[in-house]
Amino acid sequence: MKTVTLDALVPREDFDIITQIGSMENTRNKATLSIEDLKYDSFFFSALRKPIFQRETNEWDLNKVCGIVESFLNGELIPAIILWRSQSGYIFVIDGAHRLSSLAAWINDDYGDGSISREYYNNFIVNEQSNVAKNVRNIINEKIGSFSDLMKITRNPSIAKNEKQKMYAKNLGALALQLQWVDGDAKKAEESFLKINQSATKISDAELELIVNRERDYAIASRAIVRAGMGYKYWSGFSEKGEQTVQKLSQSIHSLLFGDGKINVNDINSFTIGGFQSSSLTLDVVTQTVKICNDIKDLKDSNEGTEINVINCLKNTIKILQYINSSEQFSLGIHPFVYFYSDIGKHKIGSFYGFLLFIKNLIKDKKINDFIKVREKFENVIYDYSFVAQQIIRKYRQSKRAYTHMADYYNSIMEVLLNDLVISSKEVMENLKLMPCFNDLQIDIVDNTKVQIKGNFSRGIKQQIKLQTFVKSLSKCPICGGYLTTQSLSVDHIKRKEDGGSNDVLNGQITHLYCNTTYKN
Repeated sequence: MKTVTLDALVPREDFDIITQIGSMENTRNKATLSIEDLKYDSFFFSALRKPIFQRETNEWDLNKVCGIVESFLNGELIPAIILWRSQSGYIFVIDGAHRLSSLAAWINDDYGDGSISREYYNNFIVNEQSNVAKNVRNIINEKIGSFSDLMKITRNPSIAKNEKQKMYAKNLGALALQLQWVDGDAKKAEESFLKINQSATKISDAELELIVNRERDYAIASRAIVRAGMGYKYWSGFSEKGEQTVQKLSQSIHSLLFGDGKINVNDINSFTIGGFQSSSLTLDVVTQTVKICNDIKDLKDSNEGTEINVINCLKNTIKILQYINSSEQFSLGIHPFVYFYSDIGKHKIGSFYGFLLFIKNLIKDKKINDFIKVREKFENVIYDYSFVAQQIIRKYRQSKRAYTHMADYYNSIMEVLLNDLVISSKEVMENLKLMPCFNDLQIDIVDNTKVQIKGNFSRGIKQQIKLQTFVKSLSKCPICGGYLTTQSLSVDHIKRKEDGGSNDVLNGQITHLYCNTTYKN
């Protein structure tokens, strides 16, 4: 189920920020939080902040968001929200950001698409985020009632749809969240945050990595890309020009990875190289993409998060992605579905990581033309034997560990094809099995489908049939024979202009950009 993006409701701030808005010594800590405190324009809510390294508040699906609102209105026990007041007067959420944001979303009618979110993201709200928000709102309004509706019922109980709504409205003024407070300085607050969040809903490895290394170049670059340069600016200390450059590059990289965030499962040309944007793996995909494109295998390979280093990190990343699939003249126009998706439309992250490294090495070694020479057969091999990639990834247990071996796999296929341009896909795989690093691969194509007479197609089989049919209908580049993608095309003269070719429509053909502008010449 899709998760709800509530990240805008409580903005981020640095624990050590110094302002003149208040002091921790002159304000008594509240024991509870009422509905009035959760209104966006209240004094208390305006002082609420999340630590800058806090994960995005988008882990909960609509059932959890709806459930916490319902529990609150029913007076059920909700774990206390843990807060810390900084010297500046800001109130940081140490634990309970999802609980707090879910209730605030209901009270302020913003489930990721309202005025608060639109201002926070500079009106950059992707379709999936907007669709999920509308779905949550409809379900909560139907099951519980909107906050504004319950407020009206407090004055006019006769308009309630049922007795439960009357009860909810009657109890609004008496409901409150329990609060606990962390004592101590910013260091103590950070220690408490990490300890609590590792023992409760565990912070993902990708998120924890970015928290620990938040002042490194790749971490800042990754944060920027995830939200296309919108939301909290981790690069706010850069010059005005630097900030604009980071935002522009981040938006471009985000678009190359995820498009407009809307994938139609029945249109393979809508599939993106980075997978589904709302996936819980999005942060991991972005971070690992940045690390691969910048040769970062561990912390010693990264740099301080200075303006120059972060921008260079982004530039290195965008270059590789532009080669893979973009409107740049040097783009290879790699079709995302053929390379990075299973036959039922699941994103193959390990294949994507491996191909990133493979292309990066081809660029570095000036071997792009070698790939073009064998591209048609290369694509036939990886598509016909797509199940082999999963064997390699399982062998090394994780996509992030297996990607170098996936790059070796792609490179080995290319080298075998370069040595024999008429070899079949099966013969390529038999050659690979002779290599020590691939001798344990199972290359026999086995159909495990249980056939039943008069049996119905399962949902997965239906999807498989559709997507395989769509692949067969894809056009191919007349120069290299590789699959064409609608995001990266060039109109080419069949007979060159310099050779007397005309502008007649019959002398035109659609090719990859690289094949037309570079390889053909």
